[in-house]
Order: sequence, then C-alpha cells, then structure tokens
Amino acid sequence: MARQPAENESYNGCSCGCDRRDFLAAMSVAAGTLAFHTLSASAGEAESPRKKAGAVVRAVFLYPPSQTFAGPEGWWSWPGNDFDAENRQKQYVASLGEMAKKLGMTIACDGPPVANTEDARRLAQEIGATKPDGLLLVMFYNRSLADADLLLKAAEESGIPAVFYVGLGVKHGPVAQYRRPGVYFIQSLDNFPAIEYGMRMIQAKKLMGQNRLLSITEAPETREGTEAFLGATVRVVPFARYAEEFEKVAIGAEAKSLIESVTGKAKEIRGISREALENAARAHFALKKLLADEQADGVTMNCLRRGMLKPCISFATLNSQLVPAACENDLPAVYTQMLGQLLTGRPGFQHNPCYDTENNHYYASHCTCPTKIHGPDGAELSYLLRRFAHTNEGSCAIQVFWNPGDPVTMVRYYPGDPPSLDVYAGKVVASHPMPPAAGCTTNVEIELTDRDDACMVRGHHNLLFCGEFARHFRLFAQLYKMKLADTGFRGPWPV
Repeated sequence: MARQPAENESYNGCSCGCDRRDFLAAMSVAAGTLAFHTLSASAGEAESPRKKAGAVVRAVFLYPPSQTFAGPEGWWSWPGNDFDAENRQKQYVASLGEMAKKLGMTIACDGPPVANTEDARRLAQEIGATKPDGLLLVMFYNRSLADADLLLKAAEESGIPAVFYVGLGVKHGPVAQYRRPGVYFIQSLDNFPAIEYGMRMIQAKKLMGQNRLLSITEAPETREGTEAFLGATVRVVPFARYAEEFEKVAIGAEAKSLIESVTGKAKEIRGISREALENAARAHFALKKLLADEQADGVTMNCLRRGMLKPCISFATLNSQLVPAACENDLPAVYTQMLGQLLTGRPGFQHNPCYDTENNHYYASHCTCPTKIHGPDGAELSYLLRRFAHTNEGSCAIQVFWNPGDPVTMVRYYPGDPPSLDVYAGKVVASHPMPPAAGCTTNVEIELTDRDDACMVRGHHNLLFCGEFARHFRLFAQLYKMKLADTGFRGPWPV
C-alpha cells in the first residue's frame, strides 16, 4: 500500500497535459471567494447532529371571487365564465402539497386569494417582514396583473426569487417583461412539472446553503470557509487523516461485498490485482468514515499521484449515490456536481476537455465516472475495470460506456460576483475502446447541438450530465441572477 509523495496543496493540475489556463484561473477565483478560519482540534468531534431545513415558499393565488361577476353586467374577461377559479385553487393546493412532500420543503398556501390592490399591499408587507425563501404566484384572472406586479416588486426589493405561473388563456398580451432575472415565468396549461421545477430550484439553493463539503489537501490543520453565493461550507481536512483512515480499513465482509459488487457487474477486469481492488475498497470506506465524522455532504481531494490511495472507484460510487465527489481538489467542480445533482437528480461526469476538429465533436475523458448517470434508480451503464491511466502502480480505475444518441448537458460553475454558469447541450456519439482512443480511462465523444463549433467549449473539469437539462440550468441562473457565459450559444436570450 505504499504511496508516492503527496502533491503540494495548491496543485490542481491535469494529468493529461491539457491547457490549464482556464482551469487555474477558475481555481484562483474559487480560492478568492473563500475566507478560511482554523477550527479547534475537537471541532469535528464535539458537533451535535446537523439538521437541514427545507425551503419555505409563500404561495399566493390572484383572482377576485367568482361572485364578483354574478350580476347580469359581470365581465369575466379572460379566462372566461367557465374557469371556476375557486375549484381550480383547491386542485392546485392539493398538487402543491404533494409537491412539497416530494421535495422536502414547505409551500404555504394558506389564506384567501388576492382579490384587489389592498390585499396585494397587505401581502407585500407580510413578504417583506417574513422573507420566505421563495414566492409562488398563481394568477387566475387577467386583470389581476397589477396585483402580481406589486408582489413581484416586493419580492425583488427583499431579494426573494419568484415563480410566476399564469394558466394558458388566463392572460393575453406580451409577457417578455416577466422573463427577467429573479423571476421564473411560466405560462402554460396546468403545467405542474414546470411549477415543481421552480420549487426544486428554490429547494436546491436552500440545501446548498446548508451543505458541508470536504476538501482533502496537504493543509496542516482543519479549517473552514464558506462559498459566497451558494453558501456551502468548505471544510479543509489534512490528507494525513484520510491516509490514517485508509490504513485502518479491514477487508472484512463489508469491503468484500463492495469488491464483489464492483467486479461482478464489470464486463471485463483488465490488469487489476486483488491488492488494487482491496485498496479501492479501503479508499471508499475511509472517505465514508470522514464524511460521517465531519457530517459532510460531499468531497473533493488532491488525488493525483497518491499511489494505491487514489479514490477513483469510490468517487464513481459516491456520485452514483448522489454524494458529490470531485477530483483534484477542484472546488468549482464539486460545486457544479452538487448543483447538478440537486437540480437533475443525476450525477455528472467531471472530465478533461479535448476536441475532434475534423468531425466537429467534443471529447470528454477522465479516470472516474459514475455508472448510474440516469440517477440511483436508473439503469446502470456498462463498464470495465482497468488500471489508472497515468501511473504504473496499478491502482484501479473505471471505464464507463455511455449510450450513443443519449442527450447530454455540460455545465461549469464559476464563483465570482456575480457567479456564472457555462452551459452546453449535445448528444453522445460514442464511448471508444482504449486503445485505439487515448486519454483517461473513461471517454465520451459528443456532438454539440447548441453551438456551431465544438472548439467553442471553454473550461476544464466541466461536468457532463445525461439528459436534456440545459434549459434547467439556465433557468436557475436566471432565477438567482447569475451570469450566463455566452460561449457561442445559439439560442434565445434570455431563456
């Protein structure tokens, strides 16, 4: 189990010899957003169990009571006299209750509908005083728009993100003014999935602000900082602690079960010794122990040139279980993994960039990749076990084969003021056998579908998610007033 000398804490390089300019720039920005402070030696031991609170969203229905139009001169305007807003509200409240339970949050639907300007002003004061995590407006009457505007203004002034839903045929006329930062505007027919995604974005932001991520480096002592926008805590843990836990792991029933599971589902085991498999299990259970001891939700590590202590198999396993794990102590990568898992329910593939200039394709490659790219309950991709691609000690890595034709979304989060997202859409061309292909152990060739030139892709250690989620990420950026990196995107702005 001998390991090579550890890398310097500040090293975040790429083992494949890629251009590091974008990568190092992002890392320097990420470091600049964290103000670390040292923790006492007993800080991790004495902590009480951490409890997370779900987001609280204030839901508001806007329409005057139907009896308002009961007389012979009653004018219903849109949506018309068969709409039955009161019963629609009951149906929506029931659906919102199911939604809240599913997402683990609170959607407060109490109170009568906002029927007039006086109601709207009273509620605006309540929103300013209570400051919920989000505001959901459901408008059932065309002439309630001024009341909606008043509430949206109150949310804007209090820094509260708003989801504004208008049923199809409830309002006529232009809507471009509502497709703006801080607002997710939906005009559609009983589109509960869209409303649910709005709630999911607010819940994701709330949870990220309570998450703790481990950064395992050569730091001499444990220290902690907070990412300015997402609010996640980053706890730096000395690599020596991980190495100690690694040495303590016994190859008992639990470790043997993991080895049997990983090897039993592999379509091939290429040049991997029993020692390498046992060390892969040690790495996994050492990381699980640290995550449990520190009550952490994810991890990144200075993992290159660690000999048999490299966590390639563990990172693939953790991400498949929706525990964010990122290589090479890349903080923006673990932030992106965390964000993507919360928004999509699927893990991403952190990778190094490469370009096929003749086919105008993008080539993503790295030595760890989740096999459950469709989520923990989805189908598992085919894979083989093979040696880590860049050293000779024989540590175990994984080659995962993506399905040709599957849609993909590529994302990178950049800390800053404001923070930004770079988002790409594409589809899988192939995962090539190696050799003849080269690079790291897993590779995915991609055709971009929203850029004319694959070489427009910027960034290092972008995250690749299986599925059509580009609009989902752009909506999150819009709702939380992030900058969208316009790296050749061909599509409507704003979303």
